[in-house]
Formats: sequence, C-alpha cells, structure tokens
Amino acid sequence: MHVSTVPGEHARAAGHAAAKLYSGAGHRLLYAPSELRQLITEAIEVGYAAALQDVRNGDFDSDILEWRPTLFEA
Repeated sequence: MHVSTVPGEHARAAGHAAAKLYSGAGHRLLYAPSELRQLITEAIEVGYAAALQDVRNGDFDSDILEWRPTLFEA
C-alpha cells in the first residue's frame, strides 16, 4: 500500500474496496501490464480513502436522510 497517500486507518477498507472493484473488471485486467494494474489499484484506494474520510468528517451528514430515508426510523 502506498502509505503516503492512504492514511493507516483507511488502508484496510481501501484495499478491500480496490480488490472488489478490480475483481469486478473480470479477466480483462489480467492481461494489462503490471504497472497499469498497480496504477489502477492505487487510484481506487486513494479515491476510496478520500471518500471515507469525507464521510467520517460528516461532509455528507445532511444528505444521509435523502439517500436513506428509513435509516433512522424506529
């Protein structure tokens, strides 16, 4: 993992997200050059970690009820 761009507390979740998205691409990426595969993996991890940080910071708190209106129903 590229430690300088993905904070430690997000590294595991970002790695899992990258693996899931990467595996969803199917066999096509198996034949891509290793440098390209690494670049794609790191881009997914960085994007996921940034989004996770935004969520943890509360940047989307006001949107949650719109996205999931039944989330807080008793």
